[in-house]
Amino acid sequence: MPDPIPTDLRELRYVQHFSVWALRTSVACSPTCRVLLREFDRAFAGDIEEGLADFHALVRSLGAGRRKVSIGRPGHVELTHDERGLLALLGAAQSGDRERFLAHARFVMGHDRLGDLYDSACAFTGRLRAKGHFFSKPLMIDLEDATFQAGLSATG
Repeated sequence: MPDPIPTDLRELRYVQHFSVWALRTSVACSPTCRVLLREFDRAFAGDIEEGLADFHALVRSLGAGRRKVSIGRPGHVELTHDERGLLALLGAAQSGDRERFLAHARFVMGHDRLGDLYDSACAFTGRLRAKGHFFSKPLMIDLEDATFQAGLSATG
């Protein structure tokens, strides 16, 4: 069973907060904002270009939906219903739960053409997972895999 998603931004895990913050900031400011780039560098530990590419693919996929996604403004602590849905969707993508992902995605997108969204969400959350960022409590095997991946990155 996935962790429940809080309604207050301050109660989120780092990766959840980062995802909401990045979406809000990239929409409100610019996708190349220095503050945004600095946080991507922190989240992706040097793989900033790949992280940005995956994030922008995700945002483009979300923009292809029939529904207008409601996001809060930067600095607002309350999550919108759509932001909570997006976090559930990203958590499902990271854990490989395709059925749960599709259920959330149908609501967020407003249609059933979800292949691009699933692919981009898996790429984005997979890269975050490789850097040790989990949307829900990781299993021990996930932690071992993340530590192994980080060890490979650290040794070149």
